[in-house]
Amino acid sequence: MPDRSNRDLTVLVLYATALGVIDSLIPKPVPFMKLGLANVAAVIAVVRYGFIKTLELNLLRVFAVALITGLLATPTFILSVAGAVTSAAAMATMRLVFRNRLSCAGVSIAGAVASLWIQLIVARIVLPGLPLRNIVLLLTLWGVISGTVTGLIAQMAVYRRRKTEVLRKDER
Repeated sequence: MPDRSNRDLTVLVLYATALGVIDSLIPKPVPFMKLGLANVAAVIAVVRYGFIKTLELNLLRVFAVALITGLLATPTFILSVAGAVTSAAAMATMRLVFRNRLSCAGVSIAGAVASLWIQLIVARIVLPGLPLRNIVLLLTLWGVISGTVTGLIAQMAVYRRRKTEVLRKDER
């Protein structure tokens, strides 16, 4: 099983990296306000493999996207790392506390909002004087919206994979 989870993690990192690069190309009306398409892979990882694999996925994705987009060793990279770690922790905590009673969208919302909040806190430390208080509510609402979208996409992927696995077992 370790070989399969490592292979699956590699595929998820590649998907997350591609989606992260695409997401970085989409114009943002407000700083921090991106769709978070790469988080679809993180939600799938936390549902299937738990915290450690999700943390690995998030950190590998953040590093790869920063390397591709030229944002390595910048304040944006620091914000991304903080968001990735916090998001993985928040999603894993929600899965642990609520087990299977919380949908992928609920898990994803927790990760999105936690990621945005920690990025605001780190931005305040790294770049003092930013008027962040003015956008906290907007970004929280955005976290709920983007978390819902990515969570629903992840839910469809998880459901589709389970359905495919059942069909493969029936063929044997």
